[in-house]
Amino acid sequence: MTFDAVVVGAGVAGCTLARLLAEKGQSLLLLEKRRHIAGQAYDEKDEHGVLVHRYGPHLFHTASRRIVEFLSRFTRWHPYEHRVLGSIDGCLVPLPFNFDSLEALFSPKEALHLEEKLAGAFGEGARISIWELLQTKDERLRELGGYIYEKVFYHYTAKQWGREPEELSPDVLSRVPVVAGRDGRYFTDPFQAMPDGGYTELFNKMIGHPGISLERETSWKERLSFSQGQVFLDGKRYPGDVWFTAPLDELFDFCCGELPYRSLSFDFSHLPTDRFQPVCTVNYPNKEEFTRITEFKHCTGQEVPGTTIAYEYPRSCSLAKGDIPYYPVPGEESARIYEKYSRLADSYKSLFPLGRLAEYKYYNMSQAMEAAFSAAEKIRH
Repeated sequence: MTFDAVVVGAGVAGCTLARLLAEKGQSLLLLEKRRHIAGQAYDEKDEHGVLVHRYGPHLFHTASRRIVEFLSRFTRWHPYEHRVLGSIDGCLVPLPFNFDSLEALFSPKEALHLEEKLAGAFGEGARISIWELLQTKDERLRELGGYIYEKVFYHYTAKQWGREPEELSPDVLSRVPVVAGRDGRYFTDPFQAMPDGGYTELFNKMIGHPGISLERETSWKERLSFSQGQVFLDGKRYPGDVWFTAPLDELFDFCCGELPYRSLSFDFSHLPTDRFQPVCTVNYPNKEEFTRITEFKHCTGQEVPGTTIAYEYPRSCSLAKGDIPYYPVPGEESARIYEKYSRLADSYKSLFPLGRLAEYKYYNMSQAMEAAFSAAEKIRH
C-alpha cells in the first residue's frame, strides 16, 4: 500500500494530525511502538472497574474553540474544573496559593494584612508569578514570596525536575502563580472538562478513519530509516512526509548527546471507600518522596464502588536505557543540544518534528493539538 505520509507516534499530537490529514484526503501510516494509543493520556479501567490514567492525571483545558469543536465530534464531556490542594505544615491548602491559603496558614490579622497588600500591589484577582513576588519592593510581600517559594515551589520543583529551580527556564515556575483573590481553579481556560468515556476511547474514535492505517507495537525503527537527507520506508526511498512525534535525539542515535528528560513512576492502590481525599490531586511539596496523590474518580465523574489512587514519584530518565520520557527539562544547555538536533532534522526536507518530545516543548494537551492544527494547515488537499 502507498502512503502519502507516515506519522510516528499515536499520542495526542500524532492522532490529532493523522485525523486532520486524513480528512484532507491523505492516506497515512500511523506507527505506535506501545500496545496502546493515546500516549501518556492513555486511560483504562483497572481490575476494580475504576477508570485510571496510567501515566498520571491528564486534565483537559483550552481557550481554543476549534479544538473543542474538533474533539466534540469524538466525545461527550463531563464538566470538571481542576482544583489542587497542597499539604503544607499539616494543612491542606488551595494551590495556586491564594487568600484561602493565607487564611489557613496565618492568623486572621496577618492574613488580612497580606491580602490587602497583594491586592493593592497587583490588583484584585491578579495571578502573580513567584518571581514577581520575590522581586517586589514591599519587604513584607517579599517575605511572603520567600515563604511560598520554600513551602510550595522549591522542594516540589527539586523533586519533580531533579535539579535546582534556578537551573530551569523561568516558565516552569510561572505555570503555577500566586492569586490575589479566591479563585482556587488550577486552570483558568474558558473550557475545562473531561472526555466522558475517557481519553483512549476519544482517540480511538479520532483515528477511526479509512485513510489511517494504525500499526501498534511497531517502532519507527522497524519501518523507517534516515540517511544523508533521504528517508526510507521498508528499505525503499520514501517520497512522502514523515511527521515525527518521538524524541529527536533518539532519531539521530544520540549523536549530539542525550537531551534531558524526566520520567515518573506510579504506585496504584485500590481502597474500599467512596473517597480518599477531598479533591482529585493533593500535592506534597516537601519531605515526602512522592510529589502528589491522584484520586481519579474526582475528575472522571465515575460512580463505582471503591476508589483508586496513585502516588506519583519523579524519576531520572535515560532514553538510551529505555526509560519512558514524560517532561523535557527546559534550560540553556538542553536548548543548545536540541538546536543541534533540530538542524539535523532540517537536513531532511520531508521530516517534520511535532509534539512535546520532538519539539522539546512543555506542551499541555491543548497546545500539542494546536501544534498539530498548525502543521495540518500547511498541507494542501
